Amino acid sequence: MKTDELREKYLAFFQSKGHTRQPSDVLVPTWDPSVLFTPAGMNQFKDHFLGKVKLDFTRATTCQKCLRTGDIDNVGRTAYHHTFFEMLGNFSFGDYFKAEAVAWAWEFLTDKKWLGIDPQRLSVTVYKDDDEAAQIWHENIGLPTSRIVRMEEDENFWPASAPSQGPDGVCGPCSEIYYHLDNGKEVEIWNLVFTQFNRVGEPPDNLRPLPKKNIDTGMGLERTASVLQGVPTNFHIDILMPIVHAAADAVSQKYDYASDNGRRLRRITDHVRAGTFAVHENVYPGPDKA
Repeated sequence: MKTDELREKYLAFFQSKGHTRQPSDVLVPTWDPSVLFTPAGMNQFKDHFLGKVKLDFTRATTCQKCLRTGDIDNVGRTAYHHTFFEMLGNFSFGDYFKAEAVAWAWEFLTDKKWLGIDPQRLSVTVYKDDDEAAQIWHENIGLPTSRIVRMEEDENFWPASAPSQGPDGVCGPCSEIYYHLDNGKEVEIWNLVFTQFNRVGEPPDNLRPLPKKNIDTGMGLERTASVLQGVPTNFHIDILMPIVHAAADAVSQKYDYASDNGRRLRRITDHVRAGTFAVHENVYPGPDKA
């Protein structure tokens, strides 16, 4: 499946579930001083999750252009890290909750009308105390308990470790969906965040249930495309491999996946892509060091 087809299928699927298709937010959200670049699909909906702004809809779906620098040292070295990437997402603002989010994620991934991924290739994680999510995966979806792994708050809570370390504010457990590769490794392709608490103060008893619970999910477009296309890294998918080869031609090198030059070319590919989208929004490199 081509990457463009995957993007469109995702948005069309959630439109069929009553979601309003919203455009990607800008890459540089000048209205939000807490971030330099848009890091996730939910960023444009921050005020909606907090109840500060009322929407004309309670369900939304987007494909958000994102830029993160936290993993910049891993770009090119690993199969799946980028600075610039696209995040597919579906969101509920006080509408549906865990049962629907899980059921629709599973339907989109496994139904042959959509992605048709073999269910045996998939496993999930849940927050260790989230019995509700574990029960939904087991009883509603039919996943055996051996493929439902309970994780600590640093892995399966958003923000990470929020119950014990903060910050105060809206938070919740999450459930991650993993695809198991032929080489025995696994890759996370989708994260379902169940925003159901307001953290107030220090533990214990610092998680107050929200009057309206929300859903915030994120699926990596490039990661999922690499799974569907059966290629070893995100950089080998149909929209990125041409850039890799163009970079190789520009420096008169042959692309070799396992070589140091291969890693360098993947990094060049990522940075060219990130820079291109930044320049498109009139963000240019400056002479000053960060």
